[in-house]
Amino acid sequence: MIRQAGPDDTAAIAGFLDTHIESSMFLLSNLESLGIGNTEHPHGTAYFLRETGDGITGVFGCTNAGYLLCQLPGLGATEAQTYAHLLKGYTLRGMTGDDAQVATVLAALNLSDDQWAINKAEPLYRLALANLTPVTADLRAPHPGDQELLEQWFAAYMRETGTGIDGQAGERARAAIGADHIRIMTEDGTPVAMAAINARAGSALQIGGVFVPPELRGAGRAGRVVSALLAEKAQGMADTAILFAASEGAAKAYERIGFQKIGAYRVALLKTPYTLGAPA
Repeated sequence: MIRQAGPDDTAAIAGFLDTHIESSMFLLSNLESLGIGNTEHPHGTAYFLRETGDGITGVFGCTNAGYLLCQLPGLGATEAQTYAHLLKGYTLRGMTGDDAQVATVLAALNLSDDQWAINKAEPLYRLALANLTPVTADLRAPHPGDQELLEQWFAAYMRETGTGIDGQAGERARAAIGADHIRIMTEDGTPVAMAAINARAGSALQIGGVFVPPELRGAGRAGRVVSALLAEKAQGMADTAILFAASEGAAKAYERIGFQKIGAYRVALLKTPYTLGAPA
């Protein structure tokens, strides 16, 4: 049975998602921060539950901003059609989650390949923070003087990863100034790398936005900025770190500091928002 969740389902949903935390970070962090029924915040999410006599066996989410999220182990094409019907009239911007599950849902939607800015699987990594190797690094929060540099870095990051559109670099740079979730690493006072916490849920942190300028790569800076950020942000608050790697070089950097590949995570973002009609 599939039904829409209500506030009384919050604890049960959280318990289920926590058992699949590696590919449920956005679903669970939205639930923990905004609950069920929020229709104002972009991350507010409508949750749909797949249930059997044993309780919740799957969760499907639709955010107010147009992003789909799911944790649906064993998802098949017939069930995916059910979610496609639920989405008729929904304005979609993208979907992320377990590679196979997201691919199955997207196959049920009436979308063409050329509508996607990015639609690819990336290796998913996990690190038990008890195994984090201490590093020496100078981190600080972005300040107003970093605005121009951050615009350049975000523009380059979005071009490389395919995760942004023209004009977003300035917006992201402004939002980063003074933000507690993002850190710049410096060497002799000069910024050389950045990294951020892009989700926090349960006892886990998810790393995102890792960037080292091309001319400074190959010297271990990506691993150092991630390790230092985790050391600062995870103390007493998390025991697991999760990330997905956008390139082979990034994957190797994360493996060198102890991250282990555990699967694949699909990132699918449309070039422009699209209002869904009847499913394929």
